[in-house]
Amino acid sequence: MMKIYKEFSEDLIKFIDASPLNYFAVKNASEILEEAGFKRLSEKENWELERGKYYVIRDDSALIAFEIGKDPREGFEIIGSHTDSPGFKIKSKAEIGTNGYLKLNIEPYGGMIHSTWLDRTLSLAGKVAYKEGDEIKYSLVNIDRNLLTIPNAAIHMNREINKGYGYNPQDKLYPLVKTISDALEADGFILKLLAEDLKIDEDAILDFDLGLYDRQAGAIINDMVQVGRIDNLGSVHASLRALVDSKEGANKMIILNDNEEIGSRTRGGAASNFLKAVLKRIALKSGLDEEGYQIMVENSMLISADQAHAIHPSYPEYSDPTNIVKMNEGLVVKIAANGAYASFVETKARLFDLANKLGFKLQTFHNRNDKTGGSTIGPITTTVLGLKTIDVGIPMLAMHSIRELCGMKDHYEAYEIYKGFFEEI
Repeated sequence: MMKIYKEFSEDLIKFIDASPLNYFAVKNASEILEEAGFKRLSEKENWELERGKYYVIRDDSALIAFEIGKDPREGFEIIGSHTDSPGFKIKSKAEIGTNGYLKLNIEPYGGMIHSTWLDRTLSLAGKVAYKEGDEIKYSLVNIDRNLLTIPNAAIHMNREINKGYGYNPQDKLYPLVKTISDALEADGFILKLLAEDLKIDEDAILDFDLGLYDRQAGAIINDMVQVGRIDNLGSVHASLRALVDSKEGANKMIILNDNEEIGSRTRGGAASNFLKAVLKRIALKSGLDEEGYQIMVENSMLISADQAHAIHPSYPEYSDPTNIVKMNEGLVVKIAANGAYASFVETKARLFDLANKLGFKLQTFHNRNDKTGGSTIGPITTTVLGLKTIDVGIPMLAMHSIRELCGMKDHYEAYEIYKGFFEEI
């Protein structure tokens, strides 16, 4: 089995390394779907649906893929995750030329561990809007070379660096591009960079959405995977592979939301109408009326897949005393009395039963009462649509670091459980 775990983890690393930002995760997912015979739909056009495989993309950063295998009234098995991860975004008018350096103005996206981004080789990726003739076009860009770094101050100048020092993201985390002899050298650097990469005139560029990413490739360390953006491209990868690999005949769906790390209140986020609009269209095109649609939703279930915290060997006191989550010990069901997770007794019972049938063990996670944990797309989606929902994730360490750590066995077992869920075992 170790060989299978390793091969699947290598595929995860390949997917993540090729997905430096949310847009690339969607692009790479769509290519896998196309290869598996899924047909692309457009929200701007009428849909003609029959039994078969389809997908739709919103704003290049969110995606829903589904297979209609039987009467939609019987409901869909849905797995939801998100394409975004914490990081730094480039601000408008970002170039700063001062003290002999060209640096860029950034702002944090989501809650990352700042210190892990320092002293690393970084670059930029994202989406660019530009004019071509009378048409506005959009292209993805990945500056595939060593471009930036955020250097620490020497310990001789900051003696507090190892004593709980906090980095002010306004003026201590500027990424450094290069040395310059004149501040004028900073002018228009980003537009020149993008124009060169896209082979267009810089005057044609209208806007961009760029983020920083780590240039270091992912790695396997014995039975563990270390790479950035496991939260939550690990869930994207496992659910995507489960969808395309599962046997045909069931109604199944994945939704890859965007912007979970900043609250989900966007067009591609879990609080948007994206999932509801797709489900409603499926119902209408299948001849269901409003009541039929409600029956379809009631017969559906969502697995909100968004990773979980393993007990930390150096900080065991951070974990709940009776719900100890360990890496490579199984997929985790996340539970919270305050509603931060959407798991409830019916959905938990179904997943525990499924795992037992497949021969896999599940773990349970609760936050300590004196720790405020995060939340997921689960509570938002179940509130918006009324879907029965359970929150799960693979256990990991260093969540929201530039490089996170998870177990090979857990990632593969998550895939197998998701595949079993789609196959209605």
